[in-house]
Amino acid sequence: MKIERIKHQLIEQEMWLAKADCGAKIALLPTPGFATSSGWFGLRYGSTDTRFKLGSGEVVEVPEGSAHFLEHKLFEGREQKVFDRFGEIGADFNGGTGFRSTSYHFTSAGRVSECLEVLLDFVQHPLITEERVEKEKGIIEQEVRMYEDLPHFRGIFMLHRGLYHQHPIRIPPGGAVSEVQRTTAKHLQDCFDAFYRPENLNLALAGDFDPEKVLAAVETQLDAASGLAEVQRLYPEEPAVPCELQMEESFAVVRSHIWLGWREAKGLGLGRDHLTRHVLASLVLDLALGDASRYHQELYENGIVDQSFHSGYSSDSDWGYAVAAGQSDDPEAFVKGIRSALSKFATDGVKDEDLERVRRSAWGNMVGGLQSPASLASNMLSSLLNNRAPFELLEVLQKVTPAMVEECAHQLFRDEMSTVACLMPAD
Repeated sequence: MKIERIKHQLIEQEMWLAKADCGAKIALLPTPGFATSSGWFGLRYGSTDTRFKLGSGEVVEVPEGSAHFLEHKLFEGREQKVFDRFGEIGADFNGGTGFRSTSYHFTSAGRVSECLEVLLDFVQHPLITEERVEKEKGIIEQEVRMYEDLPHFRGIFMLHRGLYHQHPIRIPPGGAVSEVQRTTAKHLQDCFDAFYRPENLNLALAGDFDPEKVLAAVETQLDAASGLAEVQRLYPEEPAVPCELQMEESFAVVRSHIWLGWREAKGLGLGRDHLTRHVLASLVLDLALGDASRYHQELYENGIVDQSFHSGYSSDSDWGYAVAAGQSDDPEAFVKGIRSALSKFATDGVKDEDLERVRRSAWGNMVGGLQSPASLASNMLSSLLNNRAPFELLEVLQKVTPAMVEECAHQLFRDEMSTVACLMPAD
């Protein structure tokens, strides 16, 4: 096992970064004196990975929602449900499936070695049978239908369908009920064999533990490398402009819910460039539309936005978009007001003192959010999955200039790259 110890000056913590003989990546951050420890285990495999080519040249295509379905199957364990195994040793446990990643995590006030043993066991050794798959379909169908009844869920995926022609983020991670029904044990086993290989796994652990003992134990609990060629993920070609400029749907809401999104023409891959773009876009949104900005104040005083208003930026290696959303009795005025505020921001430019204000706020939120082993481990896993150095965000924040923010605003907030999605009150 290759081990590197790094003293991170900005957070005054020493991290242990290791690569196991099987290829798995491990990040440890000892925090002596903390009451809890938290472990996060994940891989770059998510809901969008439904079509892929094996090293043999065979192309495999599985139903939408397969990654989420597979997560459920891993939770079931071989002989005992995973939630029960963690409960017996006093640990909280959960997991989740995103567009491009799946993760599993525990938090415990002790017995870290036992928690790690359970975590490494069930992720690597599932039992997938037709009987088990059929039994789970009803549960997953209920979950899919539950999300479809949520306004935010319906609206954001309507926006995705407007922004993108074919990109798989148009499809919710759980897939449609019809896709759940046609899922088989072979589909899930194919996905597990293709992606849940030891060389693709990543482990992050923070808390009060001995890192040398942890690494020694983990090395023995990880399976040997598969020795297979890397799987090629197959995604459809995506045009560089939005699919629709305006989308509407009637829904059970009292007031209209509006999402105004602007998409990137292309992705930036992973690593530092991707992180920098995410930071810049987030700062633009904060400066132009954040609660403390004068543009937001004008919108609020004129009744364009209210407490429901929010904004954000979402991205991965080959997609990215900014969104401003909220509720309004006049969707047209809402969209017009947001566009006008962004236009004024682009014309006025960025003042040094304003950038410093939002930079300090972002810095405080980042550091303030790293006060527990769970948040530290989660952040480290995210860095491993996105090919970034742990806590690299702090370094990127330090180097942002007003010119960089202004350039990002001009590139991103173009009307021809935008889509409006609106849930209208049903009669």
